[in-house]
Amino acid sequence: MNKRTKGYSLIEVLVAIAITSVVLLTVLTLFYMGRRNVYGGKQMTQAVAVGTRIMEDLEVMTVAQFRTNFALTDSPTPGNVTGANVPGRRDIVYPPSIARDTTGCTVTAGSVPPAPPAPPKVTCTNDTNGFMGKWYGMLLVGTDTNTNAVLANPTIGLVVTPRVPRVAANPVTTAQFTRIRVYLAWDEAPGSRRYAFFDTTKE
Repeated sequence: MNKRTKGYSLIEVLVAIAITSVVLLTVLTLFYMGRRNVYGGKQMTQAVAVGTRIMEDLEVMTVAQFRTNFALTDSPTPGNVTGANVPGRRDIVYPPSIARDTTGCTVTAGSVPPAPPAPPKVTCTNDTNGFMGKWYGMLLVGTDTNTNAVLANPTIGLVVTPRVPRVAANPVTTAQFTRIRVYLAWDEAPGSRRYAFFDTTKE
């Protein structure tokens, strides 16, 4: 009678390998998702910090100052403004409004040696007193002109909706109150655009 050789059969080895592979794959997935969530949280924290500063600046402006600072007039007539590819909502269409954003901003280097280093200069359109430029400058690091240093492909924008109840034209200069939606948008990952929204009003 032959004695059975001690050890594992091929089937037992294959089952052990399969179980180990599943466990390792699960652990690696958790590490990847954790890293992604931490990175996404850091970006959102940066966006909220900038958004909070924007809201503080808007809070102290009078209606007249707000209109002047962002060149808001009755011409052209406000039209529909679309926020594209908002996660969970696709496109958001705002009623007759005026849009202001940083897509037209230019960033130039500050002073260079022998002068003391200076932060980059940001120039934006429809930005009479430089508020858009200041906010966009918060997304730069030190004297670096790289606009992707804090957030990837960032945009800061305002959607201004003048309101006069029962008046369809929604004129800017005679509006009884104005809704203001502030947003920051950036690329969290390839093909994934993320937004942070902040709302206020002017009367």
